[in-house]
Formats: sequence, structure tokens, C-alpha cells
Amino acid sequence: MSSDSELDHTFETTFDDDNDNTEDEVDTDDFMNNLAMFYLRMQAKMLLPASTIQTLIEEIQEVHNTGLTHLLSRMHEELTNLNVPESDIKRLLDNLSKDNLLKMCNEGVFRTDQTRKTFFKSRFSYVEPVKTYLGIDAKGKERFYQYVPIKDTVKSLLSQNSVKEQYAQAKADTETNPDVQEDVRDGRNFKENILLRDSPSSLSLILYQDSFEVANALGSGRKKHKILAMYMTLAEIAPHNRSSIDPMQLVMLCREKDFQFFGQEKVFSTLVSDLKEMEENGIEYGAEEKIKGSVIAITGDNLGSHSIGGFTENFSKSTHFCRYCVIDRVSFQTDPCKFGPKRTIESYKNSVADLADQEMNSGVKFDSIFNQLKYFHVCQPGLPPCLGHDLFEGVVSFDLAMYIKHLVTVGKHFTYGQLNRTISQFTYLGSDANNKPCEVKTNAEKLGGHAAQNWCLLRLFPILVGDRIKNPLDDEVWQLCLKLREIVDLICAPKIHTNQVAYLKILIEEYIQLRTATFPEKTLKPKHHYLVHYPELILQFGPLIRLWTLRFESKHSYFKQCARKLHNFKNLCSTLAERHQLLQAYLHAGNLFPPTLQMGQPSKFDDQLYQIGIQRAISLKGLRPEDTTETPSVTFKGTLYKRGMTVVVDQNDTGYLLGKILLILVNEANVHFVVQQYQSVPVVDLGVYCLQSNSEAQYQCLTVENLADYYPLSVYNQFGLNLVALHHSVFQKNE
Repeated sequence: MSSDSELDHTFETTFDDDNDNTEDEVDTDDFMNNLAMFYLRMQAKMLLPASTIQTLIEEIQEVHNTGLTHLLSRMHEELTNLNVPESDIKRLLDNLSKDNLLKMCNEGVFRTDQTRKTFFKSRFSYVEPVKTYLGIDAKGKERFYQYVPIKDTVKSLLSQNSVKEQYAQAKADTETNPDVQEDVRDGRNFKENILLRDSPSSLSLILYQDSFEVANALGSGRKKHKILAMYMTLAEIAPHNRSSIDPMQLVMLCREKDFQFFGQEKVFSTLVSDLKEMEENGIEYGAEEKIKGSVIAITGDNLGSHSIGGFTENFSKSTHFCRYCVIDRVSFQTDPCKFGPKRTIESYKNSVADLADQEMNSGVKFDSIFNQLKYFHVCQPGLPPCLGHDLFEGVVSFDLAMYIKHLVTVGKHFTYGQLNRTISQFTYLGSDANNKPCEVKTNAEKLGGHAAQNWCLLRLFPILVGDRIKNPLDDEVWQLCLKLREIVDLICAPKIHTNQVAYLKILIEEYIQLRTATFPEKTLKPKHHYLVHYPELILQFGPLIRLWTLRFESKHSYFKQCARKLHNFKNLCSTLAERHQLLQAYLHAGNLFPPTLQMGQPSKFDDQLYQIGIQRAISLKGLRPEDTTETPSVTFKGTLYKRGMTVVVDQNDTGYLLGKILLILVNEANVHFVVQQYQSVPVVDLGVYCLQSNSEAQYQCLTVENLADYYPLSVYNQFGLNLVALHHSVFQKNE
């Protein structure tokens, strides 16, 4: 194994010659860094095994040597023809052969997998995973987990210019409307955090924990290689960047069996110790300044959150199944809209003190280690809900399947075969095409799709079967479907007014009561109770879509691909952690986040190609052709816009003013849409909006920031109408 000093020595002896040209030295260093980036990309991003990379390096070097030999041979011929003395030719060619940078690197610092890794770690922003001892397991084996020091990770993040800019912007945006929830920073958890209030420069950390299988979940290796992972991000990072997968930081990887055997005190003790240090002393930022940090939320699915929080994990049998209030199962079934006494820090401490008394048990099994933090507690609340599991794989999955069964077997509106043919043959547009719903199995108790597919089915359900419902306004089950859609639209809104939150509370209570009355034999599930808490939790955490776990879950795919491509399950957590940290080193060497603005195929803009109405709309914005670029598509803050998509331009008493994108223009990094306007009206029977035809086309040019809602929509021509199903509720200004 080569040490860092050996590599430095190799670098000096390889490239230190009699040529003192500074420019050459810079070129040499740049060449080495670029080559290192190429090898690091193959290893960390493309996930090629070390043996494959070694073979590629050797083959590339061989090809390069062959080409160089041919070049020197031709040079020898040309110099001989010019009557250059043979001794001078030989000396010249020998010197050129020695200056083979690729060979010097590949036979020097990049000669083996170990020397390459050592170079990567010394030259790039690499945070070393720490192999942390747990103890001896039941089989007498020593067990370890991989911990990535969170203080070093945060320090590395803050060394990135893009993160610094977003941190500065977040701290500068202190003037916010208290009645508007737009991000986690607008929730009470953030605003009432003592550290963040008294020390405004402090960082707010969001943690996520979950277990995942790296092997086939149905095969012989099931649970054998199941891993508990914890990730981290900062609330100061802009929401569209926070949802990107690559910038999410790894905190730890631990075999789930080890976590269950040794417990959270062992596994999380080092992390909690570092978090305490961040709360008290902070980390270095700049030359002299230190920045403190506080955890504001730990996200996860219900099982993981209850495990972290010390609550009971048996949701089907436990008397107390809620981590937000102390409601018992009998009270919930008797009055589904009822809350139990709210869980507070004080009540949690009392429950911990009464653990030995079974009669006083309120669903708390032990005191969470994260309660040792000064500015965080699991009952602040500190464990937000997950829309993916509660809503789309819970309430929506069970209730919509139940409603479909009733509409088929009792209402006789359509058959399962007709529904599944419609689902299969329907032309899905835009983002809906990526989440095409699964077929609904006959008499199924729940839907078979994942969260995004179930969401898509619920949104488009009225468009798919609306024409088959005989008396939609009088059909209670159909009205339940529409009410559930409206609830989901509000919960998933990325920006919401407190008035809308109050309306959501009423909607949820009406829905629960109507569902109970319509299907009294169908027992409500704990996730229906969690739904009742959602309005309050939105005020506590901000829009819940900002904290849903499905974006974090997507991070698992990197580790799954890594394990499957490397075919190495020995010391798996160590292998995965090292690969991930090498990936972060690669990302930190460039831009950690994708560009805010990414254009499709740009072309020169000529306004004379378009009709006078479009020209007039563009001229009102003051756009000049010589300063403007036209493009068929653009990605702005992670959202893709294409010509032909529809956006919400404004709202009025009739409905929404929608705009079909005709042109996308970019001027000085500002995105402008030229849209043809359409007034929409609500179709009460379907819960969607219908576009009205205008006698005369009206055009408008507006920037992406001026839209009433950022999300692009698709128009479906169904039943002879142009219909639009909103992706989520549009923010309602308080008039």
C-alpha cells in the first residue's frame, strides 16, 4: 500500500526535470487532475469495478503508446529528410518520449486502484467514512458500521460556492409572510427553534433514515444484506436542489441486523455526540467565523420514525399507535376525527418515567437518543409524516381500491376489464407518462402501484371513467373519490396559505365522516388518523411535500446499483460508503447542483416569423431579437417546460386562466413563455377544469416567475372536451 508521502514523492520525481517553465508545470498539473477526474468518474459515477478500470487504463495506455511510436517514427523520417544529424534526432526523440504525460501518470500515481484512491482522497474534497466498532454479535463476530463524520460533511458542503450562495440567500430572505407556507423554513419547528432564533446564522439539518435491500428482496438473500442508511441535507439549500439525489449527503450505513441487535444507543451515539458539538461549538466557516447547527426534522416512514422516536412499532395491535397524540384504538374507532392529548416533551418524559407501569403505557417504549440534543426533540414534533407512505401507499391505495370495487360491483358503472383497458390504452402526456398507473386487480384490497403511480391514477381517475358515472352529483362513493382528490391536491401543494390549511382541516373531517358513514364495515386504519393531523403538521413543518421521503428513497438506488455492479458483498457497508464518498469528491470538484437554467436546442430568434399578436406580446416585454434565444424546451429549477405544455397564468372568479406555451424565449438568463390564453371553468362532476375556446386568440408573454403556479400541465381531449387535472392546489392569495 502506498502512503500519501510516497505519492507526493512519486509526483515530484516524475515531473521534476530541468524545465522551470511555470506554464508547463500548470499544464502538467491540470492534465493530472483532468485524468484523475476521468478515472474517478468511472469509479464513482459509472460504478465500474476496479479490475475493469485497471484493464481500461492499460488498454488506453497501449493504444496511446502505439500512436506515439508511429508519430515519433514519422518525425524521424521528416527530420532525416531535412538532413538533421542522427545524434540530434535521437536526443530530440528521447526527450519527447520521456515527456509522455499519460505514461508518467499511469505508471506513477495512477498505477493501481489503491494509489488512485489515495490520490483522489488527497486532491479532492473527500470525507473519509469511519469504521466504527459496535461489539460482538450473537454469533461471536465483531461488528462495525460506517459513519461519515457529519461535521466534516457540513464543512465540505460549505466550501462549495453554490452552497455558500444558497446559504447566504436563505439567511437574507428573512421577510416572509407568516400566513404563507412555502418551505420548511416557514414552519413553526424552524421559527421556534431557539438556536435558529437566537443565532440566525446557524444551520438547520434535515436527517432521513430508512432500511433497504441491496439484494433481491424476494430471493434467498432476503434480509441478509438489508442496510439501515441515514442521509442528511440542509434546509438552507433551495428546495429544487434539496430534492436532487446526488447532493444528499451520507451519514451512516449499518447492517439492519446489527442495528436491531445493538440498538440505537450504540449505532447513533457518535452521530448524536457530533450533533451536540455542532449545537454548542459549531464548525469553522471562513477564516474566523464558526457556524452552529441544529436538527429540525428526522424524516422516514412510519416504522422507521417510530423506531427512532422510541414509540411502539406495532400499528395493527398497539393501543396507542400515534406519535403526535395519545389516542387509543377504541377512541379512534368510535370517533375517527377525535384527537388524543397532544404529545409534548413533558408528556414524553413522563411516559419514559412510567415505562415500568403497564397501565400508564402510552405507546412509548424507550427514550430516544436524539432527545439528548439541546434543540431537538421527537415530540416537538420532530418526526414529520411521509406523504408517500401515509397517503399514496396508504389512504389512497386502500380507499380508492374500495371505491372502485363499489363502483364496479354495486354501482355497475363499469367493469374491471373496462377500467384496465382504459388505463392501458390511455395516452398519458407529460410527467404522467412516467407514472402510468398499474392495472387494478379484481376485488383488490389495495392498489398495486407505487406512490407516484397511485397519485397519477387518483388525479386522472375522473378523466379515465368520468363519462361512465351515471349520476355523479348523487353518487356518494363518486363524491368520496372527488373529495379525496381535493384533499390530496391541498396536501401536496408546495405553497399554501393558512386559509387553505383551515379549509383542508374541514375537508379531511368531512371525508373521514362520510367514508365512515358510507362504509361502516370497513375499519379505518391508523393512516386515516395521521391524515387528521396533517393540517396542524403543515403549520409545524411547512408544506409536507418538501419533506416527503420518496426523494430520499431514490438515493437508495445508487447503493443498490453499486452492490450489484461490483458483485462484492464482503464488508458491504464499507465498500458502499467509500464509493459514495468518492462520488461526493467527484461532484464537489465540479458543480454540486445542476444549472438553474438548461436549454434544449437553442436557435436564433426571429420575431418576423410569427403573427402580429405574438409579436405584440413580445414587444410589450421589451425583448429584442438580437438579445433573445429561442428554444423548444427549457429546464428551470429542475422543472422541464416544453412547447405545447399548459401553465396556470392567473386565477379569477370563473376558474383559472391557463396558457398553452407557444414559444420559449431566453433573454439574459430570464425564461419567457409566449402563451395562448384560455379561460378554464371547473367541471363539478369530474373535479377537473375544462378549457373554453376563445373567439379570438389572445397572447401573453410572461416570465416563469410570474406564473400563478410553476408546474406544467397536460391537456387531455376526452369526452369531446379539453380537460386539465391540476397536479396540486394552486396557491390562493388572501384577498
